[in-house]
Amino acid sequence: MLSHKETHNEKMEFILHLALSILSLFLLIVLLPTVLPIYKWLYISAVITVLLIDGYFLTTKQGNLLKFNRMALFYLAALLLLVLVIFYMTKIIVLTDTYGIEGLLKEHLETAKYIFFFISFAQPILLPIPEAVTVPGASAVFGPATAAAISFLGTILGITAMFFAARYGGRKFISKLIMEEQLQKYYNYVSKNETLIMFLLFIVPILPDEIICVGAGIGQVSPKRFLMIASVSKLITATLLAYSVQLAAALPISGSQLLIGFLATILIFIGISYLSKKILIKE
Repeated sequence: MLSHKETHNEKMEFILHLALSILSLFLLIVLLPTVLPIYKWLYISAVITVLLIDGYFLTTKQGNLLKFNRMALFYLAALLLLVLVIFYMTKIIVLTDTYGIEGLLKEHLETAKYIFFFISFAQPILLPIPEAVTVPGASAVFGPATAAAISFLGTILGITAMFFAARYGGRKFISKLIMEEQLQKYYNYVSKNETLIMFLLFIVPILPDEIICVGAGIGQVSPKRFLMIASVSKLITATLLAYSVQLAAALPISGSQLLIGFLATILIFIGISYLSKKILIKE
């Protein structure tokens, strides 16, 4: 007879399998609408087969074998994520040169919000497209408030995933994803005032976000402090970029003048911080 604890663990394992399966099928149907039906049915059949085997293990009191099916579902989910990345990166690279992110989203209006969320999530992990390109394009389609909200939520989740991947994956794992030279640049930048510089690096695109996440994850930054800095900075950038078109139209200055003014403000802020630190050190 199985103990109550073993039965509970088996039920929780099956619920995990079911949730992962539902999420995978949702992503397949909603975010990959143009994939050939035969490939969709092959994937759906594989997921259903795993769940049926789950049911067989549970009914025959072999719940300890569920862990093997968990690995099968993880591999299927990883395969789906790889296809999603290749599919949308290819479309973005092609369409950005033609009519930008705005055109991509307008072409898929029914799933545009999901697409933009996925783009925002992937940006701090592996997508080499700056927020200055994606957020204003989404703002033109959804409106600034919605674009800022989706961008903020997706980016923060991506940053969190990258931070914990670095924290628990270790330097050896991360070295396969990023260049050591870029990571060293991050450490050089933050060596004097880590909190302030990290905040500015998230706002001013000097280094890619994934480098900041990895550097903080491998370093001594606590998750709470890191996520607080990332949240505040990304809330600022998402809001400013989403409302940038309306702001530029409302101000009687050119876009280049607006950019220069923004950079000048950042430099003044850095100067004040530097002088304040020098005074404190002397004291």
